[in-house]
Amino acid sequence: MKTLSSDFIQKAKNLKVLLTDVDGVMTDGTLSFFTDANGQTHEIKHFESLDGMGLMYLATCGIKTGIISRGNSPTLEYWARVLGMQFLFYNTQVKHHALDFLQKEYNIAPQEIAFIGDDLIDLGVMERVGLPLAVANSVDEAKQLAVYTSSRPGGQAAVRDIAEQILRARNQWDEIVSANRNGSFRQPKTEIRIVKGL
Repeated sequence: MKTLSSDFIQKAKNLKVLLTDVDGVMTDGTLSFFTDANGQTHEIKHFESLDGMGLMYLATCGIKTGIISRGNSPTLEYWARVLGMQFLFYNTQVKHHALDFLQKEYNIAPQEIAFIGDDLIDLGVMERVGLPLAVANSVDEAKQLAVYTSSRPGGQAAVRDIAEQILRARNQWDEIVSANRNGSFRQPKTEIRIVKGL
């Protein structure tokens, strides 16, 4: 079991929302495309199923989840719905504008939000949230801001690792383990709020 800092534990206990970047965090950053018979180009993303379970565990324990992405892919909306996420911010050029939106629309303060980032575009969000997080392949600037950096790289269960550490810090991990053992775990029913172009 990993030793968690007292700072991480305290911030995890105050958490209401976990947001994450996609490319390089939920995926390994590889971009794949194909062109169909009609000449339309489509993007393919490869997600790690363990990350998906980690995000569902967070939602079960009362932490809302969501994505902030500069991209604009229908695949993101599909995956966010599958995982029962509450928020999807895409085509977001200035990512920390999502924090302003959450505070205005839902009265969720940035200090009650965690964000997982990996690259320079994520630094503005990481500087403003209560619990900035990074993955093993993050740039040094992101790691310097992070309260916790997963030992796993993006696309290889880094999000799952982070979710587990948050739930351990909140003393909720054992109930997730128990629910899986006895078969009572159910994905929570949620509605997603989709916001484009912030």
